Amino acid sequence: MVKTRVLFLCTQNSARSQMAEAFLREHGEDRFEAYSAGCSVAEEIHPYTVRVMEEVGIDTKDQYPKGMREYMGKLHFGYLITVCARAEKECPTVFPGVGLKLTWLFDDPRGARVSDEERLEKFREVRDQIEAKILRWLEHPEEEIQKLKEGQERERQERLAAARREAGSRNAFATPEPSLAGVTSASGVLESEIGLVSLA
Repeated sequence: MVKTRVLFLCTQNSARSQMAEAFLREHGEDRFEAYSAGCSVAEEIHPYTVRVMEEVGIDTKDQYPKGMREYMGKLHFGYLITVCARAEKECPTVFPGVGLKLTWLFDDPRGARVSDEERLEKFREVRDQIEAKILRWLEHPEEEIQKLKEGQERERQERLAAARREAGSRNAFATPEPSLAGVTSASGVLESEIGLVSLA
């Protein structure tokens, strides 16, 4: 059976995308090949990522942060799934060899200015959200496809509305064509009368 490749994308490839890669490999290995990458890669996977994944029985020792260049143009991916807002803005998400692009945004568990214990709890919270999302996707993949189609249709309607507004704005400021009816020539004779004389 040919498996579909899935690439999870975040900024540093040290937390959320690594969790997503590990969970998809754990729960969907029969159908998918899981990968992850970042556009501003960290030197190592965050220690809390390793710790919270070990808590649920998943070993990430064979995973490591990877840049997008490791895969761009080299492998075909059925799905590119962006898991953080910063990556959505800063990372290139359109490149050869990608099928569908999905966006699953999760909070950055590293970013909060809190105590280590609170940060660890945030890692656990995000971990559980990612696992729940992946399990839901595996059970009902058509839901994400439908959301993608609806989003594309919304974007299309927005483009059409913008084009109509622009066309209406141009028409409003267009200079009307001058009418010859009732225009007086330099000699003081109506243009319409000149026409009648010519016809006679």
